[in-house]
Amino acid sequence: MASLIVGMDVSGNIEFGNYQFMAIVIGTKERIDSLVRRSGNRKIHMTTIRNKKEQNRILESLIFDHTECIAFCIRLEREKILEKIRNTERKNRSLNNRKLLHAYHHLVWRAIRDNVEKFLHQHGYGISDVVFQCDGDCRSFAKDLGWHHEAEGSAHMLADAVAWANSHGREPTGVVHLDMLHTQMVKRLK
Repeated sequence: MASLIVGMDVSGNIEFGNYQFMAIVIGTKERIDSLVRRSGNRKIHMTTIRNKKEQNRILESLIFDHTECIAFCIRLEREKILEKIRNTERKNRSLNNRKLLHAYHHLVWRAIRDNVEKFLHQHGYGISDVVFQCDGDCRSFAKDLGWHHEAEGSAHMLADAVAWANSHGREPTGVVHLDMLHTQMVKRLK
């Protein structure tokens, strides 16, 4: 059984907590490392690469085949969803920001769970068998869901590229796009 690694990252105006997209990349370590090498960069962090030609070359090199490696990009629009929840739950004063984020993370997971677990099960893994590579932007998401997480790595770099690409109107080949309509999310919270 090939070992799987998972990377997670978000894009948008991170400074203000306005996460627009979340990318989750799951694949065999060999395939993910191969995609990073194929990009021609040892370290991929799209916001630090200013050359458009280089950005395009990296995105064109990423091809997710759905057998050894899959990428999900989830449209989050987190602030819109959180504001809607705040407005509908105004009567519930016990819903502080931490509880609100915790509920939000669980809503997102419920909405994408089937897609992620299907790929993991095809490889003989469950969600508790893998470690998530993520930076500080996604660490609370992983922690709220009880997932093992570690520092950034090659899977996180690919997730960074996928999230960045979607926030710039691009999508690497083979990315599975999921749209989280905030009205559906709020209905699930009630």
